Amino acid sequence: MRPDLLRFAQWLARDRSIAEDIVQEALLRAWRSRDALKDPAAARAWLLTIVRREHARLYERKRLELVSLDDALEISDKAAAASADAELLTLRVGIMRLPIEYREPLVLQVLGGFSTGEIARELGLTNTAVLTRLFRARSKLRGLCTAGERPA
Repeated sequence: MRPDLLRFAQWLARDRSIAEDIVQEALLRAWRSRDALKDPAAARAWLLTIVRREHARLYERKRLELVSLDDALEISDKAAAASADAELLTLRVGIMRLPIEYREPLVLQVLGGFSTGEIARELGLTNTAVLTRLFRARSKLRGLCTAGERPA
């Protein structure tokens, strides 16, 4: 059954060496808990489940590297110019440079999909104040992006 398990693990992990590790761990777990298998006819499904869970465990242990916002803003001009997403990067940096009173409603509307009324309730403002802040946020952001300002 190992070839079937390896094919399944490779399909999950998209990497042969990771798949081999997953299958090895899964077989070890299966051997340790072999008494838990009541019906030998269900062995294939049981082993495939162990492989799937072992693959999930691989990502539970993996911790993504966290970067502070200040560090994220300190990207060099060369990296931004070389990147195909330089405009998107400029837009993100521009948003982060907006004062908080303009950034919050803009992010809530654009990324969160909140309506003006919902933003007003969330921030404790009137609808008119939210509309004003959104207008000013877009104006400031347009000024930052059209001035050709690149992230520092």
